[in-house]
Amino acid sequence: MKSVFLCMAVLLLTLCITPQARSGSNPDHIDPCSLIEKEKVMAAFPAVKAMEKQTIGPNTTCNYLNDKGFAALIVSAGRAYYRDGLSALAGMGEGYSYKSVSGLGDSAAMAVTKPEPKYGIKGNIVAELHVITKKSFVNLAPVRLDVRADGPAFTTLKQLATEMATKLP
Repeated sequence: MKSVFLCMAVLLLTLCITPQARSGSNPDHIDPCSLIEKEKVMAAFPAVKAMEKQTIGPNTTCNYLNDKGFAALIVSAGRAYYRDGLSALAGMGEGYSYKSVSGLGDSAAMAVTKPEPKYGIKGNIVAELHVITKKSFVNLAPVRLDVRADGPAFTTLKQLATEMATKLP
């Protein structure tokens, strides 16, 4: 009798807790790899050679890889808990400046590296572009791409973000 009760208790807890845990950060189960064709990303950034989806728990990222198999661009998406792109990025730390980006979604912002020559960090490089549309967000992090905040590569990144944001729920 104890074992039946124990099994029922575990099953009940599993059924009650799992949906909330699963939906915590991506309740709409947005697949960031479905927001744009990988060929468009590869054409926009020739350093990108492949795409790989990675799911850990409820979080899925779309990793666009360089020729060595390292992530060059990381795209994530989910429910927006902020209404303002600057607020969403504010917790990244003091190594970045934050700027609003006009013409993207309902609100958009980017985190840009501050120069730190002592560590070999160039300034004015886009670390993240965060776009909020409706109740969702898409975040593009060009980790191994040279995307300057005032250069043509940023214009390209914005174009990709615009297309991705139109497919958000």
